[in-house]
Amino acid sequence: MNLLRKTARTLLAFALLLSLLGITGIASAAGSNQVSIEVATRETSLIPGSSVMINVKLSDLTHENQKLRSAVLTLSYDEKAFNTEGKVRFDETLGKYIWRADTYVIPSKTYETKDYLIEAPYPVDLDPADGRQEVILSISALNNKFIHSEKDEAFISFYLTVNKEAPTQNTSINVLAEETVLKDAAGNSFKAFESTYAKVYVGIPKQIEIVRGTLPPTSDPFNVSLNSGTELNALAIFNNGDTSYITEFTSWDTTNQQVITSPIYGNIQAVALGKAEVTATFGNVTGKHEVQVYPKGAPELIKKEVVYVTRIPDERMFAKAAVVQIKVNGKTAGPGRVFDGATYVPLRSVSNLLGIEVKYDNVKKNPTLKGKAVPHFYTFSGTTYIWARDLPVLLGAKMSWDSKKTTLNIETSVQK
Repeated sequence: MNLLRKTARTLLAFALLLSLLGITGIASAAGSNQVSIEVATRETSLIPGSSVMINVKLSDLTHENQKLRSAVLTLSYDEKAFNTEGKVRFDETLGKYIWRADTYVIPSKTYETKDYLIEAPYPVDLDPADGRQEVILSISALNNKFIHSEKDEAFISFYLTVNKEAPTQNTSINVLAEETVLKDAAGNSFKAFESTYAKVYVGIPKQIEIVRGTLPPTSDPFNVSLNSGTELNALAIFNNGDTSYITEFTSWDTTNQQVITSPIYGNIQAVALGKAEVTATFGNVTGKHEVQVYPKGAPELIKKEVVYVTRIPDERMFAKAAVVQIKVNGKTAGPGRVFDGATYVPLRSVSNLLGIEVKYDNVKKNPTLKGKAVPHFYTFSGTTYIWARDLPVLLGAKMSWDSKKTTLNIETSVQK
């Protein structure tokens, strides 16, 4: 009996130690029905200069004794890995910095109703000497409602920027339990909650593979017919085995512009017969791949060319895509999104700034610009987005990426 008591005391002390250390996945005395604060990212490996969306949700809210009326959450991150550059603005009314409206989203329609109040996240630094920064998030249920989501969805998602000089490391975004306050209908606070953290690897990839569309890497040359184009992506491979498309962040080039044009975000055009290499560089890492241009209808194309389809995102995943600014000839368009290495821009907003009427091809079932069918488009929440990389072909536009401001600049002579 004494041995059992001693073992029980040891286990209890061990659980308490883990809790104090912030290790997740350990249930407290409240049991399995306790509230859970979950912090997650879609990307688990990130390159310096990129943005990452942090998704935060409250789950296991069905227990009668822990119905939430409000929650104020404090998240912490390593300031060597992340910053808020380009993400926050100073609000004169509130007298503090808050996340800009285009750098945080409420991804669930459940929380967009009049029954909830979700304020803009704002940054704080609770301990300037600890090398970490904090983000304050808040949600309140109104009209005698409780915080609840049948689909167990995130109530808010916000963006952080990876430092350009971020050291290669494993890092995390986690909940500070002692700075987090959950309240019930009576205004009573309780600490019966668990939390999970988002674990992220930050660093330069060890290798870059140039792939066709979203096909797996291959050592075979890309066979392209004369006077046609193809779309390539830069696939980063990290030391931890993760992969991520970094097409928009790499510098593209070709070894022979007489055979294929210099790639624009991976877009190439075959202009003469022959061979050339395409290169994609990020930092000190360069990926290379050979391109062979054949006459149209050549046997090599029939035997070896693979038809590829670029994946169109579903609504739920697209809602979590990183938001970026879009500038058209210096004017601000609606925000775009980066998904799987491709930047999507709002069609109507861009066309309005250029004074171009968007039409519709009833045969191809595509929107058109200047009589050309838009090959890649996606409608999300009433807004039609198109691939930015299609704009050079459609409008002869030139594009440049400002990673410091997380902005895609589009320049074209077609304007009002």
